[in-house]
Amino acid sequence: MKGSIPWLLLGLGLVGYGCDSVTLPSAPQIPNVAGAYSGPVTWTIGGAPAPPLFLYMNVIQAGSQLTITGTMVVDAKNVPLTAMTGNVNASGYFTPTSGGASSSYDSTCGNARLVDGSLTFSGNSAQYVERDATDFCGSWILSGTLTK
Repeated sequence: MKGSIPWLLLGLGLVGYGCDSVTLPSAPQIPNVAGAYSGPVTWTIGGAPAPPLFLYMNVIQAGSQLTITGTMVVDAKNVPLTAMTGNVNASGYFTPTSGGASSSYDSTCGNARLVDGSLTFSGNSAQYVERDATDFCGSWILSGTLTK
């Protein structure tokens, strides 16, 4: 047993040798996505093309937290969007935490309820996709690439 102590100490010494040069990996960086984005949005109603829309979106950022406001132009009318907050991750994917509209009413299609959606930032663009279920018109699908 006495003979094993030097080997143990030697082993510990070798493991510790050069440790002051080890660099731990850093946490993934959150992209800076703040700014004004705009672009056309395609809209299908029950699988049929609908008149195109135009979306303006303003993104305010504090670290990973975003506040998004905007306006959508529908039939030449500016329709303000309900503000939402959430977080963006290192890959640019936005996860809402509060706000935003989960439903709306259309005189032809009735109630439109949000089924799912995504907003992903990459460089100077944002990819927007939304799927809604309506009372009378089937699914609404909106999608577009907005640019800064």
